[in-house]
Amino acid sequence: MAPTERMGTAVCETELQALKRDIARASISSMSNSELLRFGVNVKFRISQAPASGNRDFAGLEAQLTEARLEWNRRHPNLPLRDSF
Repeated sequence: MAPTERMGTAVCETELQALKRDIARASISSMSNSELLRFGVNVKFRISQAPASGNRDFAGLEAQLTEARLEWNRRHPNLPLRDSF
């Protein structure tokens, strides 16, 4: 594979990851509070199980958890449960 082909692939993968992140952000922002809390706890659990299960999408799960936490903290900045997931 030529260097320019590899570079084009890297750009496409970066753009794809950005697109996935934007879709996840839109989806997370449209969740109700109970759905968001459930989603965050679920993703946190999946991250804790990722090394044992050989899950290769660890970075994607961490990005989802970060987005869920940001959205929760945006909605409820003063709740004591703000760091619960």
